[in-house]
Amino acid sequence: MNSTFISGTRLSAGLTLAARLAFAGLLFSSASMWRWVDVERRVPPLFGGYTDFFVYPSDLFLLLTLAFGFPAILVSGKRITRGPWYLTLPLVALVTLSFISTFVSVDPPLTLYHSIRLLLLLGLYFVLCNLVPPAVWVAVPLALGVMAQGGVAILQFVNQSSIGLGRLGELPLDPLKTGTSILRYDDVRILRAYGLTDHPNLLGGFLAFALIFILGYYFALADFGSRKRRLRVLLFLPLALGLIALFYTFSRSAQLAFGMGVVVVFAASLRGRAQRSLRLREWLVVALVGLSALAVPFINNQRLIAQRVGQANAFSDNVGEARSLNERDELTNSANRLFAAHQLWGVGNGALTLTMYYLDKQFPGDTYYYQPVHFVLLVAATELGLFGGFFWLWLMAMPPLVMWLRRAPLIQDVWRAAIAASVIILLVVSFFDYYPWLWQAGRVWQWSAWGLFAGVFSIRQSPGESTNTRMQDA
Repeated sequence: MNSTFISGTRLSAGLTLAARLAFAGLLFSSASMWRWVDVERRVPPLFGGYTDFFVYPSDLFLLLTLAFGFPAILVSGKRITRGPWYLTLPLVALVTLSFISTFVSVDPPLTLYHSIRLLLLLGLYFVLCNLVPPAVWVAVPLALGVMAQGGVAILQFVNQSSIGLGRLGELPLDPLKTGTSILRYDDVRILRAYGLTDHPNLLGGFLAFALIFILGYYFALADFGSRKRRLRVLLFLPLALGLIALFYTFSRSAQLAFGMGVVVVFAASLRGRAQRSLRLREWLVVALVGLSALAVPFINNQRLIAQRVGQANAFSDNVGEARSLNERDELTNSANRLFAAHQLWGVGNGALTLTMYYLDKQFPGDTYYYQPVHFVLLVAATELGLFGGFFWLWLMAMPPLVMWLRRAPLIQDVWRAAIAASVIILLVVSFFDYYPWLWQAGRVWQWSAWGLFAGVFSIRQSPGESTNTRMQDA
């Protein structure tokens, strides 16, 4: 056998392993908003996160994933895939439009900063398309991340304060201080769980994204030997911690999104009549674990639950809920005005908040915080113009359509279903929050979900072969 071929194979395997390790680090660190570098470009009264340049730990792992991933693809000798056209073309278009919007932005350096970040994430998408990571390399780092973030979040809620992890990026949390995310009933202010993120909604998004992969991996392991089946019980710990922490974020969008994702995985796991009764028993076990974990939080927080679902006219009578809803209305109105004035090329990627502050004199900045509208489609259209909005709308519509058209392989493969569910989760979140578009953490989850989706839905399977089999050491 040719020694050059052997050495090339070993080099490809080594680079692939390094890329997988880097991607695992990226997933584990993705939720952390700890800033290694903060280039301050403050424009009071705007939050610094909308104007500053940051370097996060996840940036290092992203760069390492690209640095190892692309060489691994090139030396593998395999045909390079560009991913399915219905994802690749609009993603390339969004990155291109982002760079073009630099020329019309109110802050060109800021838009260039965000454009470079999108270009790196496009690289991540291509790496994941070609080096489809085994399930273990996705689920395990996310499970570890859930235990780290979830443990901190639970302690924060129980203590109703930060727990002294400022060196790891924890914010100084005090429910009595203005600007802290709280729930309120009567005169009581209840701190929502942050973990090591910048906001409870961001933590909720990470937990929803991670938990669906943990759940999918739990059922995927049933396709392997008895030893791996027994090891599945280890996943109950991050599953339980994650559910409790997700509850304590009180993020309605994340909780709704996770519920939608569970429906997808549930439908896929009940494959074939022969295994349906076994799967139902396994779901019963998972349900018991989840209900046991949530029993005490649910019982002890009835008033907060009632407030979040709008009971007793909470959306109108509760000061905090009414303010939140009114603020979202004002943000939507402001984005609509800016979109109408900049329909063709937009206001520049990442520059919506600055443009709102500089140009929209109708926004009541003395009453509400300047921030992007909580609807990604409108953010994309306002920042990148009509074409940007169209491409984002396309990216919202196509994955569910593909899931429906290819539902046969989807419902036969629970890991593939978990990947599909992650796309659905971020789609649901994008209707209620903007972090899949703006924040680095949300972008990592969004582009990772697209890349994993493109990878597994590009695989041509032989009859009876599952993605788990193709992914080898799942």
